[in-house]
Amino acid sequence: MNSKVILIFVILTFSLSALSAEGLDQTLEKLSGTAAEMYVGPIVSGFGTNLNGGWFHKSPKSKFLGLDFEIGIVGMGTMFNDEDDNFSTNAWFQFVPKQAEDLTTNIDPNIRPYVIKAILEQEFLVNMYGPTIIGSSAEEIEIDFPAQYIDWEAPDGSTGSELIPGQTIGTDINGILDGADALPFFAPQIAIGTLFGTMLTARILPAFDVKDLGEVSYYGGGLQHNIKAWMPLPIPVDISLAAFMQTLKLGEYVTANAFTAGINVSKTFGPEMFSITPYAGYMLENSNMEFSYDFLISEEQDPVKINFDIDGKNKSRLTLGSTFRLGITHFNIDYNVGEYKSVTIGLAFAF
Repeated sequence: MNSKVILIFVILTFSLSALSAEGLDQTLEKLSGTAAEMYVGPIVSGFGTNLNGGWFHKSPKSKFLGLDFEIGIVGMGTMFNDEDDNFSTNAWFQFVPKQAEDLTTNIDPNIRPYVIKAILEQEFLVNMYGPTIIGSSAEEIEIDFPAQYIDWEAPDGSTGSELIPGQTIGTDINGILDGADALPFFAPQIAIGTLFGTMLTARILPAFDVKDLGEVSYYGGGLQHNIKAWMPLPIPVDISLAAFMQTLKLGEYVTANAFTAGINVSKTFGPEMFSITPYAGYMLENSNMEFSYDFLISEEQDPVKINFDIDGKNKSRLTLGSTFRLGITHFNIDYNVGEYKSVTIGLAFAF
């Protein structure tokens, strides 16, 4: 695949710079603990909602054996909620050298280096607030540091305790998506059926390397089964059961997993090659993102390994949409209602 095509796909898939090598990874290197989890939380729910969307746009045929093949692309867009732009939390935080210097501006210069060293060697319970990853790039996460005494020790063995006044300092950590209203995602998709009313659907992006990020890969699949294949009495609509799972890996620092299962109903009007198929579905779902990265405190200290995972907020969705077929071309669009709302469109060629 042409390298420029890959780059364009990656940029679209990861919503501009949200998960690029110059975006999330370098930002996370400045965060740890609860603050990091709350900062990336909206993107986890957005990706999870996208990953679980677009898997069906009609029911497979209920015949015992046949060859139906589709190949195309699915695009999803998950809308963020108003409260996703900012966060506020009390969290344990470890300051980096610049922040420790900001905290000790008014300390006696003779003992200041020892106080800074003591600050860098411990965590503090602070209030943190500001933009999440989708928040404004013009705002930064700020920290309210409560007044407290810091015990210090000099190389000659002398010790002391210095009062650091309460104050608010910045972190130079801004929103990356700058108030984006939605998160887009794109995936190639193929489907083949049917065997006793069952169709296999798969998505796969061959693994490839992105500079400074590492290997990127994406794959998933599942089954959709039309229960009319074994029902003795005819019914006026197609009813299908479906289940799908998938995995997205970004280098060594992010792994996303998603699963969805449920029921969908469709009805085709008109001749097969020139038809309209309204469809609806109710799906249960879950998603999870695991993060692993080095938290850089200072060049003099070894990086701290940070590992955490977050579950997406979407647990179910109601899908309403329609598929339009003209010859071998399929086009579908649907709207999904859940904790996070999303729109899915698909374009495929059917044979």
